Amino acid sequence: MQVDELFNFLPKEMEFWGIPGFSYGVVRDGEVIARGGYGYRNIERKLPATPETLYGIASCSKSFTSCLLAILVDEGLLDFDVPIRHYIPEFALYDPVATEQVTLRDMLTHRTGLAGHDGMWPNPSIDRHEFMMRLRYLKPNASFRSVTQYSNTIYSFLGHVAEVVTGETWENLIRERIFKPLNMDSSLLSAHEMYQQPNHAQGYWNWEDGRGLVPVEPWEMDVAAPACGVVSNIDDMLKWITMHINKGEYDGKRIVSEKNMNEMHSLQAPIHMFPWRYPEIDPDGCYGLGWFIQYYRGHKWVWHTGEIEGFCTLQGFLPDEKIGIMLAMNVHKPLNMPLLATTCYTVFDRLLGYEPVDWATRLHQWKGKYEAFHYHWDVDLFKGKPDKVKGTSPSHPLKDYTGAFHDPGYGTLYIEEKDDGLIMRFKDMIVPLEHWHYDVFKAHRIKEDTTVLTAPVSYFIDPFSGKIAGFTLQMEPTVEPVVFKRVE
Repeated sequence: MQVDELFNFLPKEMEFWGIPGFSYGVVRDGEVIARGGYGYRNIERKLPATPETLYGIASCSKSFTSCLLAILVDEGLLDFDVPIRHYIPEFALYDPVATEQVTLRDMLTHRTGLAGHDGMWPNPSIDRHEFMMRLRYLKPNASFRSVTQYSNTIYSFLGHVAEVVTGETWENLIRERIFKPLNMDSSLLSAHEMYQQPNHAQGYWNWEDGRGLVPVEPWEMDVAAPACGVVSNIDDMLKWITMHINKGEYDGKRIVSEKNMNEMHSLQAPIHMFPWRYPEIDPDGCYGLGWFIQYYRGHKWVWHTGEIEGFCTLQGFLPDEKIGIMLAMNVHKPLNMPLLATTCYTVFDRLLGYEPVDWATRLHQWKGKYEAFHYHWDVDLFKGKPDKVKGTSPSHPLKDYTGAFHDPGYGTLYIEEKDDGLIMRFKDMIVPLEHWHYDVFKAHRIKEDTTVLTAPVSYFIDPFSGKIAGFTLQMEPTVEPVVFKRVE
């Protein structure tokens, strides 16, 4: 097969999955053998997607933070297995055992016991030190080292570890230690800056509710950038992947030691993978240090995906075959993984000379089956609960429910009156509150990373003054509600 035919199945698949633009690239033995794009990076302006088009790579950014920490381990500034408190004595988690014992390796492999808590970031009003100080108030949903559960919050903090031991910002460290030596000249660390570049992808949501593709504004990651803030394109990312295939070397330069590259790419902790079961794919996956590790037809497959407002990406490589792949789409929808898997598996089969498998047809069946992926993008805590009690009203005048309410982990939320109702100011977003019954209001669609949460705001009263004293709100669905107390 000619290399320019590697991706000829994509236009049909893009139509099936509702993808506006798709950029791709493949490297083998250090040479780029395929690069291109299909569809539009901007539908309204009919601008084509190309290998130079910039995308938010979202959680693929975790591998950059992991690599940065590996560089600092090489330099003797850090150790994967020394407790974090050795480097930052004021660091603490809610669990005192985790506080004393948690290491970089625990954090890089998502084994702290901390629930997702994606509602606490991004937050433009605080710096990374304040972000770290809030971690101690976030309740875990599992015991320390008992389970692997994906955490953007912990990876956001990991960038601060690098800042503390070097005295430099995470952003400057990524530019100087990774972007510059790899000649990743187009890559950025700001969503707003990306949207100012001439060849950037316009991000879209696909709600699958009749609205179709909806353009979205750039969403800045702020303190969470170490988890999901890198912006790049196919050409730059193929350089990054080549460095990983070469075990830390690029263009004759040693970026990371081979020892620590092997640490990043080795099986460290079991983690839930795809729901499908086919003989070509090892059903049991593991997480390394910022990478997923799986086996495809017996070939080690190191990869990571990324989803953020308007974008979905996949980076990965077969280390023994020295084949790397980078995929990027300008749409965020409830489920893109089957298309990314179809693309990788099909390209690998073609490059490795296997009998073709119709992966597209196989994986079409997973369209819309979000629960099978443990993927909860639209969480409504009212579902399955008793209906509201009719004929009730708030116990106080509406204005008494307004004000500033604080939790030390999540910060301050502001409730205001608007159009004869209430709204919540959640960071830079406005969330409508619908009266449900008694002193309970329904908060509609609080945005938390790639999830939107609908949850009860349940007010409580000071027993002595009779005034509204605060409310509870279940910001993290896997733990009990957070208590926000009135501060003004």
